[in-house]
Amino acid sequence: MTERKGKNTITLVVALFARLTLIIALFASWVMPEDDLQPLLNKVLPEAQSFNKIASSPLTYEGIVDGEEGLGQIIGYVVFDEANAYGGPIKIAAGIDVEGKIIGTIIAKHNDTPSFIEIIMNHKYLQQFIGKSISDPITIEQDIDGITGATFTSRGIAKAISQGSHAVARNQFGLDIQDEVAPFQFGVKEISVISLMILMLIGVVLQYKKLRWVTLIGSLVFIGFQFNVPISLGNVAALLMGYFPSPRENLVWYLLMVGIPIITFFVSRNLYCFWLCPFGALQEILAKIGGGSFKCCNKSIETKATKIKYILVYIALLGALLLRSPGLAGYEPFATLFGLQGFGIQWIILPIVIFTSLFINRFWCRYFCPGFVINEFILKIRKLVNTIIGKLTKSPSTNRVNYFK
Repeated sequence: MTERKGKNTITLVVALFARLTLIIALFASWVMPEDDLQPLLNKVLPEAQSFNKIASSPLTYEGIVDGEEGLGQIIGYVVFDEANAYGGPIKIAAGIDVEGKIIGTIIAKHNDTPSFIEIIMNHKYLQQFIGKSISDPITIEQDIDGITGATFTSRGIAKAISQGSHAVARNQFGLDIQDEVAPFQFGVKEISVISLMILMLIGVVLQYKKLRWVTLIGSLVFIGFQFNVPISLGNVAALLMGYFPSPRENLVWYLLMVGIPIITFFVSRNLYCFWLCPFGALQEILAKIGGGSFKCCNKSIETKATKIKYILVYIALLGALLLRSPGLAGYEPFATLFGLQGFGIQWIILPIVIFTSLFINRFWCRYFCPGFVINEFILKIRKLVNTIIGKLTKSPSTNRVNYFK
């Protein structure tokens, strides 16, 4: 009894320490000073010998060279502006000459998933903006080609360059230029996700379990392979850090990152993982093929192994918050599978998970999945709320939590 009590105390202390350090890291991510951007000035306006800051919103510098009699001559401007990509803000520096032409662009800072940035760089996407006039409209698919597999990132870059160059057009060139209003995006992707969520709720309310396979397979096809927008820990980190993409262009982000937690809280069940997660669907299909009946010979070892996912979530979130880069928290192999994107270890993790899922049902979910941890946290909040309400009303609370059923 004493030994068990000691272990419980250690567990409690470790849990409190983990939560406290995450809270401190989150606060630090809000108050840490911005990186010094001045070293980037010459990269987009290389002919300038010196720079003077002339505006703060957006951050703008004038580039100067020595003229006759020691007088400085303005040869262009550098403007920094940012817009939201899928994983968080992306800041772009644009160099503009005295004729109002964009002559250089560079990613000054980003909080997006590294694999998306790699795609952008490999496609030399930023070169499309060279030669554009600051009075030109810059809209994805109309004036600039988007990048398949990094749609949100390419859209965020285009918006940041558009905002920054138009600000220079108004403030430094005196032109009457208005920023483009992004059209409301509502198409097959949004309809697919909404339909699957509705089917999920119908199946739960009517207790029609066969409908679960309809939503799982639909999710695998649409949320997974077709659109590659499953919930990632990187999205959660972005939410915690206050990075909210435009609802007009990212409705699916809000459906998944706001809608699913609300549904989880009020239904008091982890529906996303077991009804809507495309990666969970793939694992269940693989378990059907391979049998998925392997059981660890030692129950204690298996129980301890399930704690790995909590450690991974803690490390990933702590790193993302301290580095102010939500995309770094997304260690899941989702993008590697559904979009053939990923970095280093993700290409190693994916085949291991796929092979093991043939023999262990929902192998990734059981031992590594951050989504499971997040939904469990929401359910704990629901349980706490029910307990408080129960004490206030002096009535017993009911909590339905179903894991791996």
